[in-house]
Amino acid sequence: MKKFKIYLKHIWSLTYGSNITRFEDKTILITVLSTSILLFIATIPNIIFGLGAAIILFTGFGSLFFFCLYLFGRFITVGSTYNRIISILFIVYLDLLWFLNFGSHGPVMPYFVVFYAFLILVFERKYFIMLSVILCLNLIGLYLFERHFSNEIAKYANDSMRLDDNFIGMFFGLLLISFFMGALKNNYLFEFERAKRADQLKSAFLANMSHEIRTPLNAIVGFSSLISDPDIPQSEKVDFEGQIQRNSDYLLSLIEDIIDVSKIESNQLTVKYEEVDAIPLINQLVQTFNLVILPAKDVEVVANLHESKLIIYVDRVRLEQILRNLLSNAVKFTELGSIEVSCVKEHGFFTFGVKDTGLGIHPEQQGIIFDRFIKLDNNKQYLHRGTGIGLFLSKQLVEMFGGKIWVESEVGKGSNFYFTIPV
Repeated sequence: MKKFKIYLKHIWSLTYGSNITRFEDKTILITVLSTSILLFIATIPNIIFGLGAAIILFTGFGSLFFFCLYLFGRFITVGSTYNRIISILFIVYLDLLWFLNFGSHGPVMPYFVVFYAFLILVFERKYFIMLSVILCLNLIGLYLFERHFSNEIAKYANDSMRLDDNFIGMFFGLLLISFFMGALKNNYLFEFERAKRADQLKSAFLANMSHEIRTPLNAIVGFSSLISDPDIPQSEKVDFEGQIQRNSDYLLSLIEDIIDVSKIESNQLTVKYEEVDAIPLINQLVQTFNLVILPAKDVEVVANLHESKLIIYVDRVRLEQILRNLLSNAVKFTELGSIEVSCVKEHGFFTFGVKDTGLGIHPEQQGIIFDRFIKLDNNKQYLHRGTGIGLFLSKQLVEMFGGKIWVESEVGKGSNFYFTIPV
């Protein structure tokens, strides 16, 4: 059963693709693909029962036409405009099929009901009302046409042919509804599981966040009170000031990450593109992280760069944020060895890399580390601070730039994080 679910998951992934997440867009795609498949299958009984060359060609070419529309939506674009165009094309195709397939005496009429259910699920109120009006006017037009020009519509050769065609049409209608409702049920279960998991992750995140906020605040409050103590030597107060500064910076960074996550989820995060030289940016980050590494760690951050200049058209602040998140994780989980930062220009992309000799990541965990609120602690001997949103933010920012991010890791030997930005 588990293998079947994995196999089914792969099928849905291939059907929709990774860039299509909205239920409405998925419903459009599965309906268009189902229509293409059923029209192809329907061509066979049309040939067997000799319903005429026009109907056979219309269902055959209709299958190819809807499959092309599916490919267009799957690989090029899916959105509200695409959805509305598909709906209008469905109405036009149903009208032509109704005319060729014997009007109200044929099997096409129930498909208008199925199509109306499709409109209810896919469109918000504004476009649903508009398309409902178009569909109603269309049906009135079909009624008036058949009432006054019934001779223009073909007639069945005999009652037996009409009976066969209507029951075959009913059968294909049931198949279409099965495809349609199957996709709806699958999407509902997927969204339900995702919502349940998101709720669990948010609860864990809030519990962890309360600790992450209290820790630097306690340090700031505690060391601030000690600075005013006249009995403490000045040399120790200098160290206290450093502790206050570090914890203030950490708290500020934490709050900024939380705000960025909120902006991403509400589609309000914006980027400001400019020409950025990646070489000095990386060298500056390497120098900064070497200064903040704890003395107890035998770790060195190095830059592995082969170019003197790499100009990238990107948001400088966000690019630095991505690199800082990856470097922070590398420093956090590396006790001995080195952390290497690299950037090369190849195949139309700038490829950045952050390689460490740390704990590594288990293969089963590598697929979820870029999800929201995921925090991994592979080594239970150490308590690592963190909120579980740094990698999620990095992934969202990289994808906003048109690139991708991934990890290659082996437990006990370290991790290599890579991300790309288009030239």
